[in-house]
Amino acid sequence: MRLEDPIETLAGIGPKRAALLARLEVRTVRDLLLHVPRAYQDRRRMTPVAEAQPGAEVTIAAEVVSARHVRLRGRLSMAVLRVRDATGEMNVTFFGRGFLARAFSPGTRLVLSGRVETWQGPALKNPEYEALSGDEEDLLHTGRIVPVYRLTEDVTQRTLRRWVATALREADGCVEETLPELLRAAHGLPRAEAAVRDVHFPESFEAAEAARARFVYEELLAMQAGILMERAARAAEGRAAHVKWDGRDGPCLSRLRASLPFALTPAQARAVKDLLDDMAAPRPMLRLLQGDVGCGKTVVALHAVAAAADGGYQSALMAPTEVLAEQHYFHLRRALEPLGLRVGLLTGSMKGAARVRKEVAAGVIDVIVGTHALMQEKTTFHRLGLAIIDEQHRFGVLQRARLIEKGDEPDVLHMTATPIPRTLALTVYGGMDITVIDEMPPGRRPVKTRRVPPGKIPELHAYIARQAAAGRQTYIICPLVDESDQRELRGAIRHFEELSTGPFAGLRTDLLHGRLDASEKETVLRRFQNAETDVLFSTTVIEVGIDVANATTMVIEDAPQFGLTQLHQLRGRVGRGPEQSHCFLIGAPTTEDGRRRLETLCATNDGFAIAEEDLKLRGPGEFHGVRQAGLSDLRVADLVRDARLLDRARRDAQALLERDPRLEDPEHRALAAAARRFLAVRG
Repeated sequence: MRLEDPIETLAGIGPKRAALLARLEVRTVRDLLLHVPRAYQDRRRMTPVAEAQPGAEVTIAAEVVSARHVRLRGRLSMAVLRVRDATGEMNVTFFGRGFLARAFSPGTRLVLSGRVETWQGPALKNPEYEALSGDEEDLLHTGRIVPVYRLTEDVTQRTLRRWVATALREADGCVEETLPELLRAAHGLPRAEAAVRDVHFPESFEAAEAARARFVYEELLAMQAGILMERAARAAEGRAAHVKWDGRDGPCLSRLRASLPFALTPAQARAVKDLLDDMAAPRPMLRLLQGDVGCGKTVVALHAVAAAADGGYQSALMAPTEVLAEQHYFHLRRALEPLGLRVGLLTGSMKGAARVRKEVAAGVIDVIVGTHALMQEKTTFHRLGLAIIDEQHRFGVLQRARLIEKGDEPDVLHMTATPIPRTLALTVYGGMDITVIDEMPPGRRPVKTRRVPPGKIPELHAYIARQAAAGRQTYIICPLVDESDQRELRGAIRHFEELSTGPFAGLRTDLLHGRLDASEKETVLRRFQNAETDVLFSTTVIEVGIDVANATTMVIEDAPQFGLTQLHQLRGRVGRGPEQSHCFLIGAPTTEDGRRRLETLCATNDGFAIAEEDLKLRGPGEFHGVRQAGLSDLRVADLVRDARLLDRARRDAQALLERDPRLEDPEHRALAAAARRFLAVRG
């Protein structure tokens, strides 16, 4: 048997069962062996029947005294067993499994594990069980440390344990050693054959943890090797034709530097240098510009646009929503048109798109800002040299590639206002160069954040009215457009109507949500930007890209319903001017995670600290950008729990590739194959 054989080649697993396992991303024998337990239960200690007390989790060894099949309503039935050991007797019931009464005749020896409840005295209800015959010691479900797996519908723990045991038995001797011996020995990791057994059916918790650590390290090593090999291959592709800027300030870049009404922060200056150095290098730039909301990423990107223009190239900036694209368009037009550059806008719903496309194709437009419309086949460029992708996690890998392919290997700059924890940045963006803007422009005052109990909401409304009287503006965010029958959440439309005719009757209010067409959204936003609106009711459509320095108050209704990073993004819409800004959170959390999210937001404005906490709460599979990067497909590793192993694996992969850049050594071929599998999954 080979580990790459389809799972249905295992005894007892046909096409139907293989289809069930496919839901768990288990398609080969290797996949099943690497479907490691998410937890373990200790069922080694046998509890005498006389000591089995209600509420306790126990494992007992007993003999069947009697077995009855009891019919219930409809077609349901249950099996009722009476079992005993040397200390006493008790009942065991299997609801919905009356057929077991026939399987367990008097005298059958059982090992049973479960919670003791009460049914005509102490009873085990629907326990895990194992029937013993003769001297049989091969227990899977009881009497040992028992694996607990991630499941899918129609697959039980018992069934999955049996399938794993079958795979271990039939693949005996086929599990090859994939770690280089030097690394395995240096880190004291068990060999593959022992580890694959111990990770599923360990003799001790120490053996289970050692086996898991081995597979975590192996997976992370393969991932890091794949990312570093990909990056090295990209660096080797460089040719002089890739240079988009000759390293000297041309007229556009000079005028941009002179036009800025403020000095760049040291972090912004470092970021500008990174971008310009990339553009002068003999390979295309592939860089992530990462920074918290309000740190000044756009002004950094403007330097790259100006440098591209000096080299005779067009730039394209792609944003995920029309609202955000329009914001960028207005901002870039104000900054770049005085430099002599023409800026255009292209979105799916705008009128005059055909004319804009003609001007882009003819080179009349120097900088085009748009949405997915930039990727469409009918959009062509005269000479695209710089592609900027904002909030890039909102786009899939293939979508981003379609824009990049419209130029002759253009420089590529990804930007995100979502702080990515270091553990994820090494992996999600491991193939890119990364620049972090880790300081705010001077004069930015941290937003003060606090929760508002129901009894204080009238005071909050009065505060908003006073802010309006002082000429300052407020956002009120609701999770939904309309009220929900299934969930008692605030709808933006209803809330707007109630408060506009109630506490805010004398204020200028407006409403923004995703159902409005692009022209309506632009009109609403323009009124708010021009301070013609005191209070803007909105859904999360304003999460990114809205920049109104006069807005000083953010109210988030039903705050526990939002993710921590999303709450931080929403809060980032205020605090952009010199006045002290506030964020008020309404709604009581009903879960421990909800409470931790709100407490974290109130305690810090540090986006990276917030991102680390969000990663702990939600896990990497739910974090922005991770699913597209393939990291939600990691089988064993947990990037929160295993951050230390990730750093170790990256260092080891770098050292290994310095000695064997293509992993061609026979001892490294298994690792090379695993690295290729990771890159194939990541896309």
